[in-house]
Amino acid sequence: MLRLLACLLFAAAAIAQLPLPQRYRDAGVLRWGSDAEGGAPFVFLDSAHPDRGEIGFEVDLAHELGRLLGIEMRRVQAPFGNLVQVLQRGDCDLAMNGLEPTQSRRSQVRFTRPYYIFQQQLSVGPGITGVRGLDDLDGKRVGVLGESQSHKLLLEHPGIETVVYESNVTAYEDVINGRTAGSLADLPIARALRPMFPQLVDVGEPFGEDYYCIAVRAGEADLQQALDAALGVLFGNGTLERIYRKWDLWVPAEARLGEDSIAQRFANDAVVGGAGDMDWGEALVMLGRGALRTMGISVVSFVLAVLLGLVVALVRLHGPRPLRWCAVAYVELLRGTPILVQMLLLYYGLGQIEGLRLDAVTAGILGLSLNYAAYEAEVYRGALSAIPRAQREAASALGLTTAQSLRFVIVPQALRLSLAPSTNDFIALFKDSSIVMVITVVELTKQYQMLANASGRFIVLGLVTSGLYLAMSLPLAYLARRFERRLDRDHA
Repeated sequence: MLRLLACLLFAAAAIAQLPLPQRYRDAGVLRWGSDAEGGAPFVFLDSAHPDRGEIGFEVDLAHELGRLLGIEMRRVQAPFGNLVQVLQRGDCDLAMNGLEPTQSRRSQVRFTRPYYIFQQQLSVGPGITGVRGLDDLDGKRVGVLGESQSHKLLLEHPGIETVVYESNVTAYEDVINGRTAGSLADLPIARALRPMFPQLVDVGEPFGEDYYCIAVRAGEADLQQALDAALGVLFGNGTLERIYRKWDLWVPAEARLGEDSIAQRFANDAVVGGAGDMDWGEALVMLGRGALRTMGISVVSFVLAVLLGLVVALVRLHGPRPLRWCAVAYVELLRGTPILVQMLLLYYGLGQIEGLRLDAVTAGILGLSLNYAAYEAEVYRGALSAIPRAQREAASALGLTTAQSLRFVIVPQALRLSLAPSTNDFIALFKDSSIVMVITVVELTKQYQMLANASGRFIVLGLVTSGLYLAMSLPLAYLARRFERRLDRDHA
């Protein structure tokens, strides 16, 4: 009882020395940004009891910080890769989500003293043998969470094909499915997700040493100091250790959180908001590669969509009744459900079935072509229906069969009528091709996102990326209009 009273008095004294900035007292709330999609052990929903709300060691930490500072802590959902930008926009007051104080981030925001010391853990699939570390994975695919310290470490091994994921769960899922040889993740993540993936094999001992810190905006040194004081109290009274032991995260290295060298590591980091250094030559090369991949995926997907859409339209108009029903069901299903859901189902859903595991590019092309084929089918159905009945009757009078009438008379005219709307659909698909980045394809938009997150140059890189999209789409639109005018002259 006396120990508890002493801890409370110590906490009250610390807060009195470094009070929370008055602007947050007036607001009555501190908004902390994090990404629940990242999963355990940070912030996640308990699948066994989803009605209990979000749990995780950072949820507990935020609760304790709010209790010490005497203010409500309210979580704001934000993608992990964009936490710094969400913070800079003012959508949250601090970012706490296993955020490593990398050099590029430190050029844009302030960081508090570390609240956790972590290492890296490499895990491989059950069929992978002879691997003792990253050097043994040259020539193989290794998954990693984008914009993380693990991502940075993998980029230092050019012989490894780095596969970037939005979530460690999907990264581990692809290891189990055999799409990647292994995955590199922070040790707390590897430990927390192990029950979900018992087939994974940890390789060697954890290595490296990095920190999780809380980020605040560059000009808010007073908020940083208040959070530093609160974290110091939580370490001093054993609350941090209690939280970490609850989540099986306490390792001997955490005892060093109280050392002055670590506690003061970022205390005097008087950064100002700005962009990190960037090699523009290398950045343009990377964007160019992304643009080529976007072009290839878009062209192949649309060719398949055109062919499949025409078949679906012909079946719907001229096929036997059961096939007509199937064609109608296909069109309504693919148009009535989000393409994002379709893409995730094709890649991750089918990936759980042996023999149906598609690589990311194939799944992306298939998803785009299946989705846009439904729209093309409606375009062609309208164009086919617009051909006057007299055309069919004349073809029949000349002795042409139904198939010959379609091939030589009806379909050529319908394709001319459908050219303009099909061109619009191709431009739309060209832009929608960015959806494939959710299944690990690094195309133009994903490349832009990674470069912008690393450097903070969202405007300049955004303009360059937009210019690349325009440079690819405008010539295609021009050629389509020219082809349409030529058809009109030939028809006249």
